[in-house]
Amino acid sequence: MEKNDFLLYNEVVYRLHACQTMEEFKNTLLAQLKLVLPYAYGSFITIEIDPETQELIHRDPFCRPKEFEEGERKWLENIDQGYTIWLSHAPESMAVRDSEILSGDSRFASPSYRETYVNYGIYDCIQMNLTYAGRPMGRLALYRTRADGLFTDQEAFYLQSLANHINLACWRCSQAPESASQRAQSLEELIQRHGLTRREGEVLGLIFQDLNNEEILDKLMISRNTLLKHLQNLYRKCGVSSRWDLRKMKG
Repeated sequence: MEKNDFLLYNEVVYRLHACQTMEEFKNTLLAQLKLVLPYAYGSFITIEIDPETQELIHRDPFCRPKEFEEGERKWLENIDQGYTIWLSHAPESMAVRDSEILSGDSRFASPSYRETYVNYGIYDCIQMNLTYAGRPMGRLALYRTRADGLFTDQEAFYLQSLANHINLACWRCSQAPESASQRAQSLEELIQRHGLTRREGEVLGLIFQDLNNEEILDKLMISRNTLLKHLQNLYRKCGVSSRWDLRKMKG
């Protein structure tokens, strides 16, 4: 592994283990993986086990970008037709690629593809099931368009090598659920404590969601200079010197 890849790998692991809530875990997971496994669309679907029937329940998808949720909801509606549904039941985490399972372009003829992903121009997908002590916890899926190309063997190995860290971080965060109102209150307390303006509070909230500068610019529709000014004010008012220090303020 090259030095830069090694440093990036360690950063991904560190960010995952620093997560404290499931929302933070999902945001961090998709944001960090995009740096090392570039993708056009990404999703995480939480899996629960029905205590009475012991059947798997796939919850609403968390997607990046958010607009992709419609596609994943269609997949959930036709979940029994999916050719990788077996992955959700696997007792150990496995990273698999569509281009491995179905040869050539046959995957584009499957009902699940035609009904779910054709409008997104999906060309390849790498998926991994999340488990802890043999118990299913979630399903991660990263998608590429034809312009992006196929996921490589090396990228599949990279994702597989992160499986234990991803699984442990997911399990830890699932044990300490936090409601939306509690998260909002925590942010509001920080805004009041440090005398932040409304816009500075919005920027801080987006930093807590692990959005980068480009995503914050798109979200708030402000100029880059304005964003830099808000960041400087946040550093000064909160008494920190980096973006990562700001994220650590989230209790």
